Amino acid sequence: MAGRELRFAAYAPRPDARPDARPDPVSAVLAEATEEDVPVLGELQARARGGAAGDWADSIRRALGRRQSLVVTAKIAGEAVGYANAEFLPEHPVDRAPAGYYLTGVTVDPDWRRRGIATLLTRRRMDWIRERDAAVWCFVSARNGASLDLHRDLGFRRERPGASFQGVEFAGGEGWLLRADPPRA
Repeated sequence: MAGRELRFAAYAPRPDARPDARPDPVSAVLAEATEEDVPVLGELQARARGGAAGDWADSIRRALGRRQSLVVTAKIAGEAVGYANAEFLPEHPVDRAPAGYYLTGVTVDPDWRRRGIATLLTRRRMDWIRERDAAVWCFVSARNGASLDLHRDLGFRRERPGASFQGVEFAGGEGWLLRADPPRA
């Protein structure tokens, strides 16, 4: 949300080597979010990132209503354990982030992290974008190691650093604009 520093997922590279390593990755049912999902997703976002569930629900509801936008949920046994957004954004007039389809956020319930859910949600969004455009864009805080590693593992490369992209300012003043192109055959 504007004006608030978001909390990132606790992160340690190679979690499989830690004594408290999570169990094997899980399978989740992915689906486009509906209005019915909004209150639960708002609560999930508030648990994961802080802030008020109602404010997050309003933001999610607006994303659902935008053209050229996707909100996708991940559910296990009918319970929402994560969700993610993607949408087309025009070139930004100040920071000059290019026009294109962007991954605009992924959230996984803290109890379900490190099990591959963010990867599933990101691959689904990348597939959705690639039905519309070749390039997939995103921007990530330089402090968010988990997200930087996730995107690197999915084929994103760093385009350029900046204090903001698409008008989003980064905690610590530095973020990265990332881009993934289709795999070469």
